[in-house]
Amino acid sequence: MGQRMIRRQVDEGLELYAEKNYDAAIKKWTISLQKMKDNRLRFSTLGYLAAASRDRGRNKDYLVYAVQQIDIAHEIDDNNLRAQAYLTLSRANEMLADYFKAVSYSRSALQYSAPTESVQGYALLVMADSYIGLCNFNKVLECLDKALCISHEHEDHLMEIHVLSTMGKVFLALKDFPKALAFQRRAHEISLSNAAYAVEENANVSSKFVRLTKLKLATPLRLMGDFDGATKCVEEAMKAASSIGDRPVQAKCLVCIGDIQRSQNNNEVACKKYEAAIPMLQDMNDRYSYTLAMIGLVKALLESDTQKQTATEILATALSTATSMGNKLMQARCHLLNERILSSDNRLEEARQVKEAAERLYQEADLLCPICQKAMGMQSDHIQILTCTHIFHQRCIKDLLQKWTHQAQACPKCNKNVLFSRSYIALACT
Repeated sequence: MGQRMIRRQVDEGLELYAEKNYDAAIKKWTISLQKMKDNRLRFSTLGYLAAASRDRGRNKDYLVYAVQQIDIAHEIDDNNLRAQAYLTLSRANEMLADYFKAVSYSRSALQYSAPTESVQGYALLVMADSYIGLCNFNKVLECLDKALCISHEHEDHLMEIHVLSTMGKVFLALKDFPKALAFQRRAHEISLSNAAYAVEENANVSSKFVRLTKLKLATPLRLMGDFDGATKCVEEAMKAASSIGDRPVQAKCLVCIGDIQRSQNNNEVACKKYEAAIPMLQDMNDRYSYTLAMIGLVKALLESDTQKQTATEILATALSTATSMGNKLMQARCHLLNERILSSDNRLEEARQVKEAAERLYQEADLLCPICQKAMGMQSDHIQILTCTHIFHQRCIKDLLQKWTHQAQACPKCNKNVLFSRSYIALACT
């Protein structure tokens, strides 16, 4: 096969992918790759295959293609390609919940890319997502602040959407549901606007962000009691995902539907949704969402006295997976569920011990409010983040918040002067 014909096959694959004929596109690229001699074309084609694998939920294939890109970048000795390859490698590891590796590869992407390149912003976003997985929220906030600046410098709306959505995820983890909803709404608004004006080559990515941001609206809506609104969001996201075979979003929609049904005490229906999602997430090696689904299933099962043993076994798997990821919040929530089980069996000493273990994990995650020394993220509350990235209960720094819009105030934790800023942190106090 001539190299000109190979290039044509790659282009045909791109056309098929734009038409949402994903499997045919992957087949074209895989065949063309076998006889491809041009290393730069090989690098690009591996990038297409990596993105396609990610979109189809084949996360281990995504990692394999990223490693092959690294080898080519080193062979050519091109720092731009190194930066792109390390970014792909970091994304693959973040999706596989190997967070320390993801952070390390993100740093390599930063090292090999120029300060003016958008790669820097996307590497920072991977680091932010990884630090959420590791429950290091101060690092999350530092990365997001830098990424937001880069998104504005490059007028990169997809990057800005990702920043806002990740901030929503931060407040969801801290159980400040109104702020989580505000960030997800803003992310969805921008994604809709961006999709309306997206050029053809970016249409798939833009539509994916619309689906994801729509889905992410459902959880804070559910937790604030708007079950109809949450159901509408997840149904629209599921319909869009099903129409193009977006398995990752489909699986997450099933988990979200399970959560909504469980919140309305429809536990039998909820269990079926979780049970449908769990093997899909396991097949995709999405350990983070897999653990969330198991935790949801445990909560639904515990509403039935006959399912306690099954719930205990699933909870042990969820705790083991959360521990292997290094996610302290998930571990703590597993311990709190275990406390509930042990207390119901009148095993009060064991219940006390697992509750103490949960409290230690919140402390290790630096989620004790510096003012009142009580945990943030254990129950619904109003949280405030200062521009130095330190986190407090909003009620604990009420006086500071009343003054900081017009006069610098000292952070109660680090004593740095903080002033109201029009960054993402400022949005957190609206």
